[in-house]
Amino acid sequence: MEDDKNVTEQEQKTDSAENAQTEQRAEEEKQETPQQPANNDDTTKKVICAISYLFGILFFLPLIVFPNDEFAKFHANQSLIVLLVSVIGGAVFGILSIIPAVGIVFSILLYIFEVLMLVLCILGIVSAARLEKKELPVIGKFRLIK
Repeated sequence: MEDDKNVTEQEQKTDSAENAQTEQRAEEEKQETPQQPANNDDTTKKVICAISYLFGILFFLPLIVFPNDEFAKFHANQSLIVLLVSVIGGAVFGILSIIPAVGIVFSILLYIFEVLMLVLCILGIVSAARLEKKELPVIGKFRLIK
């Protein structure tokens, strides 16, 4: 009877040791596994918001795909502001550039303006890719989409 008791105790100790080793291996595997990539929703959100900056007329795309998301609304607003400023500024500088005496100056200013708008688009794309809600310089404070 005592032998049976000793055998049972030994089996229990062996089982507990095996369980501990299994748990330890599982922990080591978790630590060795590389970080999981961002979930699909975040990746989709990044791409949609970046597209809204690339093609300004698609500013509404984040609003359609993610209608209740603050991040999407923020970047849709920023994209819309960039689009409006680009169109209005381009039209104003374009019209002023046809004035005979000072037209060349406004033509140069138009090209500088277009480069600045391109820089703002790039800043917006970088902000969206990092999942940040960072306002664009100068024009980022305006809110048309709330």
